[in-house]
Amino acid sequence: MKLIEKLIQKKETLKESFFKSVIYRIITIFLGMLVIFIVTGDLFAAFSLGFATETVQFINYFFYESIWTNYHDKRLRLKIERTREVDVKLDFDLLKEIFFEFSQTYTYVKEAYEHILSFFEKLLQNENLVEIHEDIQRDQNFFELKHKDRSFMR
Repeated sequence: MKLIEKLIQKKETLKESFFKSVIYRIITIFLGMLVIFIVTGDLFAAFSLGFATETVQFINYFFYESIWTNYHDKRLRLKIERTREVDVKLDFDLLKEIFFEFSQTYTYVKEAYEHILSFFEKLLQNENLVEIHEDIQRDQNFFELKHKDRSFMR
């Protein structure tokens, strides 16, 4: 993931935690005030104590949620980094459909064109796909031919 995407994702996670905290605290403010009012019978005390208590708890919950989310993300990243080996069974028919669909793609964006060509090249370099290299090469040629005289935008 690019740095900007990571920052946006992090910002979204913090926003989500913030709004989750706000909604939860609104509910608990009213419940706390109700309990204090039932116990004391004093509306002012119920409002004052309920609001003060819940404000402190809101701040506590927000930081707790943020720390927990960060901890969870770090654990997940470490688990992904440790898991380098993946056992994948290739479904040649599905793979053929995927590179056929890529061969049908029309693009005016040079980066997309280059990525699709790179995808074809990686497939052709994969020794496990030798028996379908002809199909891959055919679809790559079709894709390149379709874009032969194309002027690309950036």
